[in-house]
Amino acid sequence: MKRLDRFEGGRAQLVLKSGSSSQTEHMGRVVGECIPAGTVLALTGGLGAGKTVFVKGLCKGLGVRDRVLSPTFILLEEYRGVLPVYHFDLYRLKGTDEVEEIGVLDAIDGTNVVVVEWADRLPPGWLGEDIVVNLEVVGENERRLALEAPIDLIELLKREKLS
Repeated sequence: MKRLDRFEGGRAQLVLKSGSSSQTEHMGRVVGECIPAGTVLALTGGLGAGKTVFVKGLCKGLGVRDRVLSPTFILLEEYRGVLPVYHFDLYRLKGTDEVEEIGVLDAIDGTNVVVVEWADRLPPGWLGEDIVVNLEVVGENERRLALEAPIDLIELLKREKLS
């Protein structure tokens, strides 16, 4: 699999269906194997939609060997892999001031990967996100993942048979 050096071109959407948490994790892993340094991911979806499961896979794809946990109560988890990963959870935060205080914007420096769960609590585009992943519960074990991302990433994911 090829890791992109940077994103190029316009944006596109890819809609995926997952029938299990292991499949959702696999989708995250494939995305993690492809994204370049500096990528910002905004994850949205309700409780239990699979955001943290997707991040576990993403981190595996980025070579993280640590256990990936939901940072709901501590707000941030940091991981080291091929690229550093900063995993934020905004569930308990109320506004952009609080988000700035925990260092989300500081982490977006072009050298690491920043993942923000509950990004829909921010104004659209506030993070300058490269990838938006909306996870939706459609059945007991079924999820719908809608990825909005640069066209070159979407095309690479399709070649990797993710769609």
